[in-house]
Amino acid sequence: MSLLKRFSKSLYSPKYIAAFRFESIGKTITYVFFLSFIMGLPAFWTSFIYVSADASWAAEEMKKLFPFTAVHQDQPINKVIFLLTALFSYYVFLSFTLFLKIMLFALIAFILVLFLKKRGEYRHLFRITAYSLTLPLCLTVSADIIGLTFLSTYWIDWLLVLLIILFSIRYLPPAKVNGIVV
Repeated sequence: MSLLKRFSKSLYSPKYIAAFRFESIGKTITYVFFLSFIMGLPAFWTSFIYVSADASWAAEEMKKLFPFTAVHQDQPINKVIFLLTALFSYYVFLSFTLFLKIMLFALIAFILVLFLKKRGEYRHLFRITAYSLTLPLCLTVSADIIGLTFLSTYWIDWLLVLLIILFSIRYLPPAKVNGIVV
């Protein structure tokens, strides 16, 4: 299944999210990098506008980041270099935090699987968790784009992720104890 189809299916279907546990880990990691890109779009756009509007600020930041290079404020290429460096660093940071979030929620999902007596390995739950982040992430990015901010944004995001994981776990097969389905 293509990346965009997996994206669209994981927006609304816990059944498909549970089925995505059989996807290869490479496809899941690619999907997480795609989610990181989507998550960074508002910040990428804002930083592009901010840096392109203030050349002196960009030159000062370049001097701080790369003191061994001579930076001239009147050279537009320096703004581009700074922008690309900043955006790449931000993208790497977003990807890292998204992977940490997935690992944490996969651990919580593992506990839920044990509690609900379902069959699932951590690697499957990692994949389920990665796809469960899609809807909450899109809602958070949409709220950020329209300028809607409130204190409980992250709590709502985490609650939605947990609910989607819980709904997806329902589609996992029951656990077996000594060859007997529980």
